[in-house]
Parts: sequence; C-alpha cells; structure tokens
Amino acid sequence: MPPPLPVSDAWPPPPPAPPAWAPEPALTQASARDRRWPVVLLVIGGLLAASAGVAIGAATGTATAAAVASTLAANGQYARAIAIDEAIAVRTGPFYLLDPGAATAAGSAAQQTLMAWAAALGRRGSVDQAVAVYQSVTAASLRKQALDNLAALLFKTSTADAVAGNYTAAILRLDEIVRLAAATPDGAAAARQLPIDQAGEAGLLVLAGRATDAVSILDTVVREHSAQATRTANSLLPSALLAAGQEDLADDYYQEALADLQQLVAAFPATTQAAQAEAMLAAPQTVSGTLVTHIGGPVSGRVRLSSHYKAEPGGMYQTSAPFFYTTADASGDFTFSAVPIGGPYVLEVFSGGNWTTLINPTTNQPADPVSVTALIPVDLTFVVLPSS
Repeated sequence: MPPPLPVSDAWPPPPPAPPAWAPEPALTQASARDRRWPVVLLVIGGLLAASAGVAIGAATGTATAAAVASTLAANGQYARAIAIDEAIAVRTGPFYLLDPGAATAAGSAAQQTLMAWAAALGRRGSVDQAVAVYQSVTAASLRKQALDNLAALLFKTSTADAVAGNYTAAILRLDEIVRLAAATPDGAAAARQLPIDQAGEAGLLVLAGRATDAVSILDTVVREHSAQATRTANSLLPSALLAAGQEDLADDYYQEALADLQQLVAAFPATTQAAQAEAMLAAPQTVSGTLVTHIGGPVSGRVRLSSHYKAEPGGMYQTSAPFFYTTADASGDFTFSAVPIGGPYVLEVFSGGNWTTLINPTTNQPADPVSVTALIPVDLTFVVLPSS
C-alpha cells in the first residue's frame, strides 16, 4: 500500500459543500396577474401599431390609385380611369377607415369620367357610342345633365343630316331624342322639328319617283297638327298625290290610283294638279276580251259596243248609238281602245249579216253587260258564243 500523501499548503482544500436549496416563496394570484398585464398590453399595442400601419398603407394606396385614375382621365384614357375608380369605390373593411370618403369620391369620379368620355366621343362624331355612355350615367346629381347633353348631341346631329338632305337619318335621330330624353329642352324641340323633317323627306321622295311613300308621310304630318309642317305638307300634297296616282296606274294598282286622284280632287280642287286628276278620272278606258265557241275555239269577226238596249216582243231587241267598233283577230282577241266612262254597254257580234248578242233568258237582258269605271280597264276574258 502506498504511503499517504503529505499535507501541504499548495494543495487546495476541497470546496465547501453547497448550501441546501431553498424554494422561492409561491406567487399569489394577484401577483401573477400583475406580471401578465405588461405582456398583454405589449401584444395589443403591437397589433394596433400593425393595423395602423396597414390602414395607413391602404389609405396611401387608395390615394395613389385615385391620382392615377385622375391622370388617365385627363389624358383621355377614360375606360382605364373608370375601371380604377370603380375598383376603389367597392373597397370596404377596417383597413380603409382612415379615409372613409375615398370610396364615395371614387364612385363620383367614375361618373364624372363617364360624362367626359361621352362628350369626347360626341366631339369625335361617335354619336351612337356617346349616347350609350351618357345612358350609363346613373348618379342622381348627373343624370339630368347627361340626358340634356345626350339630347343636345342628337339634335345637333339631326340638324346636320337635314341640312345635307339626309332626312331619313335626321328623322331617326329626332325619334331617338323623343324616346330617350323627351323631357329635355331639345326633346321638346325634336318633337316640333319632326313633322318638318318628315315633310322635307316627302319632297325628296316625290322627286325620286316614290310619290306613294311621300303621300303616306305627308298624311301623317297633317295628322300631327304642326302648323309649319302642315303648310309644307299641303304645298307638297297636290304634286305628290298626282304623281302617286300616275305611279299606281303604271303598276296596275287601279284602286290605289283612284283613291289618290279622288283625294287630290276633293282636298285641293283649285290646283292645276286637281284639273289633271279630273281629266284622268274622266278618261275613256279599254275594254278587251276573247270570243270563243262553246267548245273553246276562237271566233274572229267584227265586234261592237252599243250604248243602249231595248227589248222588243218576240225575243227581239234594239240598240242605238253611240257605237264603238273593233275586230276580233284569228285568236278571238279584241280590244276597244277608248270607251267612255259609263254603261252598261251591250256587246254585239256581227254574224250572218246581223248584229247579235247573248241574252240572259231569265232577265231578258244582255248576258255580257259592260260598265266602264274611272281608271280601270275592263277585261271580259272569254265571251262564249252559241254554236252555229
């Protein structure tokens, strides 16, 4: 066994044993609560600071966006400006509380930009697009002005069309004003101008050979009771009615021609056009037909119209002058070119050395009476003769 180590001053003594651990005194409920409050307040303060920062950032972003929209509108980029303002107008939530009027202001700016856009379109001549934009203005404070501007633009356009002689386009614009903005000052002006432009259109239609259409328009103008337009219509109607009657006759619309000329004579009797109409109404007409046998074969020969018929005993009859003569050709066709208005005339055929006609045995009167009326040619079609 080794010897024990010697004790020396250089040898450090062993450290003293640590004191026994004594537990801290327990915290009371009140002291724990007091120590938590600073932490809670710190957290809440941080959240408020963060929210304030977000709100400030949102307000700053809104102001920047509004400024961009304003610049775009000033540069004529209306659609982009409106899109930005409308996006701002729908922003909601707690982060926009620092600028609560931004949404309202943006909505108002969008409506103002619509007004500016519509005005710019109108200046460029894009009338239909301008009208559509004006109609999209919904703000109560701007709606009246939008309708006034819309009506003014359309009335200006209509006036230019009328000056250029394009009455059809002018009338369409006036109708549009009355339909969309009747309560505006230009709406009332449009209602007064409409019959005047209609009369102007009718005058051009007469010159263009469309007198029938002109008469229809002029009749409408007279019914609208515009003093100025009625004077214009009455100055045009005699020529229009005469031309319409002539057009209808050329198209074989006899009843329409008769109505036109009779209206002319009745409404404007002192005019030269009425004198022409009376002559047309009194003009002799053609009478035509075809002679055939009872089996459909053609009959040629002399034919006449007698002016009077008188039955006599024994199945005989007499006719008297004036007489109108013609001849049926090899196909049996015949035409009297000018038979005066009146009748009934008696159709007679020369056969076996005598003038004969078909008699209705029931009435003992001619079977083919011919009555001639104004403007309307008479077509007897087939006149069937008895077998010989």
